[in-house]
Amino acid sequence: MKYITIIIMLISVAFLSAEPLYYPTTPVIENFGASWCGGCSIAQQGLAAMQDELSPGEVIISRLLTESGEYSNAQVDTRFDYYTVMGLPAVIFNGKVRVNGASDDTIYGAEYIEAISNFRYLGSPLKMSVQGFDLVSGAFLVLTEMIHDTYALDDANVVFYLVEDDVTSELTQIVRSVQTVPITLSGAGNNTLSQTSFSIDPAWNAAHLWAYAFVQLPSKTILQAVSTQPAPEHYFRAAITFDQDIQNEVAGSFFSPAFWIYNLGQANDVTIHIEKVSVPLSWSLNYCDEAGNCYFGGADVSFSYAAGEAKSFDLNIWADEEGTGVFNFVVESPEIGVYKIPFTYTLGPVSNADALASPAQITLGRSYPNPFHSEVSFELNSYKSGLSSALEIYNIKGQKLVELPAQNLQKGVNSISWKTEHLPNGIYFYRLQGSEQSGKILKVR
Repeated sequence: MKYITIIIMLISVAFLSAEPLYYPTTPVIENFGASWCGGCSIAQQGLAAMQDELSPGEVIISRLLTESGEYSNAQVDTRFDYYTVMGLPAVIFNGKVRVNGASDDTIYGAEYIEAISNFRYLGSPLKMSVQGFDLVSGAFLVLTEMIHDTYALDDANVVFYLVEDDVTSELTQIVRSVQTVPITLSGAGNNTLSQTSFSIDPAWNAAHLWAYAFVQLPSKTILQAVSTQPAPEHYFRAAITFDQDIQNEVAGSFFSPAFWIYNLGQANDVTIHIEKVSVPLSWSLNYCDEAGNCYFGGADVSFSYAAGEAKSFDLNIWADEEGTGVFNFVVESPEIGVYKIPFTYTLGPVSNADALASPAQITLGRSYPNPFHSEVSFELNSYKSGLSSALEIYNIKGQKLVELPAQNLQKGVNSISWKTEHLPNGIYFYRLQGSEQSGKILKVR
């Protein structure tokens, strides 16, 4: 039975599992461009601005170049084909969220910060670790461990990237080689060793070479990644598997699912509290830990973490009036600084989750390229993760030709493609199903 530290709360709470089922995800950002692409330098600056807002080691970023002489090769071009990259630059986050093009706003990183927010605190059923990286032989070995007791990994691949930093004063994080091997894995505690061997060009600067690997599903979702770059001495990460934008229709007590806070560095003593950003005055924000202790959210509480240790927590929210609360779960120490995990909680009517989302939740973006030859992509902007819709394609006579499903969208910009080799040239129309949002595309030879 849970007992209360600092204050007494007359609420019941669920006991948390001390055994983690998820591990913090290390998101992968693949930046597609070319050495001659003017907008690509803007994308680079925007990603650098984004990185300034993140903790060290929180993401892995690499740059893939096409039609760029010695900086391009057939292996790298396969990744352009894999994602159907047509316009440059295109920045893809964890295989799912794409930000296309560059503008004056891109240089400040706002679009990229919004995109990475989908993955910064995400929990993964996998843990990956580097077992060896030899720049002489090119050998790269990675161990993938399943920590979830029921998740099964089938028909997936481990993708290996060899990257060179500071190739020129303008070009860095350049992908030199790509290798792929299949992986299957299930059962908590089971693991598998994946390996590849890169061919190292003597012209490359060995001191600037590093590598990373990630597990990618057939849906293109990247589940986990690991890098040969040195990890920070002190750093904490979260593993959360529920939507941090929480909605509830019932007033009173709310208990969130468990989430895990990991210490991925050396042993550290931290304090934890809940920081209110904008919360109704009558609400109470608290939390409990895996040992059964509950805490008043506004007070700093000390926790000692061993190296590599994980602790689970849940949020305990008392809300007696409708409204939205914005707050942060804050982990802090002199060594790690301030690590904030954002949440929102909305109490009030929640719209029914229809099979097709309303226009207010999903909006059409641009189509590219337009005109197009054999394949065209459409951007869909989703208000939050998990929404679904469909895109309908019509010919000039108003006949519906195809319905393109857009399932389980990520928050932010998503992309779906349509291949049209068999259709004649001409004008076609597209419409977001269940809405008045539409557009026109032109097919040419």
